[in-house]
Amino acid sequence: MNRTPVDIVSAFLDAWSEGPEPLEKALRALFRPDTRWTNMGLSETIGVDEALALGARFEAAMGYAKILVDTVHIAACGNIVLTERIDRLVAADGREIAAFSIAGVFELDDDGKLVRWRDYTDPSAIAAIHGHEPDKD
Repeated sequence: MNRTPVDIVSAFLDAWSEGPEPLEKALRALFRPDTRWTNMGLSETIGVDEALALGARFEAAMGYAKILVDTVHIAACGNIVLTERIDRLVAADGREIAAFSIAGVFELDDDGKLVRWRDYTDPSAIAAIHGHEPDKD
């Protein structure tokens, strides 16, 4: 691996703000066929095609054109990268639809490819985008 794990994950997160095509290119470059992406308590995908399909469903449901990522903290221990970030959903007209805090864990293999990615966020923040609160038991 020529770049550090932090460099790889930072470049991946930076690509999100460039729009759907650069994001797809970044996903295809980083993912392996067996990469597992988990939005804790919400969804899970395996491989790039499932991840892209889920992203398209999120985009359609929430009405955003791109995601601006503000990385608050990023650190690595070996090939594990931990992030604290604010993801800002932005409409095609540039209006911010929503912003929410996320903690992410990215596990890379020795070739710099993504093995597993887990995102943790408050589900009520996602539900608020849709105009309702999650069920409370």
